[in-house]
Amino acid sequence: MAIAGPVALVAVLGQALLPSIAADRARATLDRYGTIGSVSVSAWPAIELLWGKADSLTVHATKLTVSPTQIASLLAQARGFHDVSVSAGQVTLLAPGLPTGLTVSRARVRKQGASVSASATVTQAQLDHALPGGLGVRPLSSGPQGVTVRASGALFGVKASIDVLARPLEGNIVAEPEGVPFGSLASITLFSNPRLKVRRIAVGAVPGQPSTYSLYLGASIG
Repeated sequence: MAIAGPVALVAVLGQALLPSIAADRARATLDRYGTIGSVSVSAWPAIELLWGKADSLTVHATKLTVSPTQIASLLAQARGFHDVSVSAGQVTLLAPGLPTGLTVSRARVRKQGASVSASATVTQAQLDHALPGGLGVRPLSSGPQGVTVRASGALFGVKASIDVLARPLEGNIVAEPEGVPFGSLASITLFSNPRLKVRRIAVGAVPGQPSTYSLYLGASIG
C-alpha cells in the first residue's frame, strides 16, 4: 500500500505531462519549417512515449516551406506514432529546377501505420509561377497509371507542346513523353527517396473553382 500510492501518483503525472513534453519537442522540430499553430500528442499509456511510441500526433500549421526529401525524413522520424495528421493552409515545396518552389494550398499529410496519404490544391497560376521562364505545365487527366500533363517549352529536347505521363515506378515518380517511340527510354525521375515509396498519384479539377486542381499522393514508409 505504501508503494502503490507513489506509483499511482507517478503514473498520473506521467499521463498528464509526457504528451505535453512530446508535443513541445515536435513543435521545436517543426518550427524551422514555418508557422506552427498547434501541436498535440495522444498516448495511452503515456509511458509509451519513453520508448518513442504514441497513438497520434496532430499538427495544424499556417505556412510551411519544406522539400519532399524533408517530408520523407520527418515521416520516418514519426514512425513510432501510429496516426499522424499534419495540415497547413499553405505549403511551399522546394525542389531542384523550381527557383521559388511550388506553393500549394489546403495541404494535408496523413500517416496511419506505414501508410501515407497527402493532398492539396494548386492553381494554374501557382504552377506557372513555379516553373522557369519558357516552361509550362497543364494537367490533362488522371488514371490508374498516373497523371498526364501537357508540357510546353524545351522538354526532352523538343521545343513544342508534348503530353507527359507522370507515374509511380518502383516507389519513385517518373515522367515520360507520350506518343513518342521508346518514350520510356527518355523518362526522368521526378522524386526518389528510400524512406518513402510512392504507390499512387492523382489530379482532378476542383468543382466551381476554374483552373484549380486537387492533388493526391499515396505512399508507404520504406
